[in-house]
Amino acid sequence: MPQTSQCLSFSCREIVDGSVEKCPKCGTKMRTPKMVRRLGWFLLLVGLFLVALMGTITWNMAPSLLRPYAPGSNFTGTAEQAHMILRLFAIVIIFGVGTMINGIWQIATGQRNRWITIATLGLAVVLFVVAWTTNRGLGG
Repeated sequence: MPQTSQCLSFSCREIVDGSVEKCPKCGTKMRTPKMVRRLGWFLLLVGLFLVALMGTITWNMAPSLLRPYAPGSNFTGTAEQAHMILRLFAIVIIFGVGTMINGIWQIATGQRNRWITIATLGLAVVLFVVAWTTNRGLGG
């Protein structure tokens, strides 16, 4: 299969045979499938890191956060604050899974998928909003 380059512009998406630096149609930078696969591996590793790290943190903190008033609990906040923290942990894990899905798609196909990319960026916005409201709710 001959190598092709795809325009990075969401409006153009021109596909050209060979390794081309700039799109002949709109002048935007182009990516080859090899470059997209490398970025896919990076996304997969970032997603795995987020899921593993936040999963471990959630696993270790869940007993204290789910029962904040139980004897021996190290968490000194309210039950609502504990739920806010767990929501934040969950959205970070979901964002990590979305990033992994995006990376796997890029590795498998050598192309970016517009809808997966938009969904991942949407999860990033949701993560930002949840983090901001959690910070405000915790008195930060």
